[in-house]
Amino acid sequence: AGLASLAGTGARAALVLLVDQPGITPEAVARVLDAYEGPATLAAAAYGGGRGHPVLLGAAHWAGVAAAAEGDQGARAYLREHAQGVRLVECGDLCDPYDIDTPEDLRRLRETS
Repeated sequence: AGLASLAGTGARAALVLLVDQPGITPEAVARVLDAYEGPATLAAAAYGGGRGHPVLLGAAHWAGVAAAAEGDQGARAYLREHAQGVRLVECGDLCDPYDIDTPEDLRRLRETS
């Protein structure tokens, strides 16, 4: 499953967006998608210069990402190994990439929504 299931579909890239980050806006997604330059593209949203989500993985990287993925770490190790090739796309002006990881985080989200 995962990226391996995209092989042969004609897809040129995959965009990874985590479900526990509801503050990511469509505008941030569009800005990262605009970084696509071909199958060798690696791009990620940045918040204050630090890499975050969404992450755009060009098709040339899928096999490497799938091979490096372990547990819930996904593409983290692959992106770290290829950090020089990751284009950071600043999105801090568009959204807040907070995580909802604990019941307290969820309560705060409900209180602000």
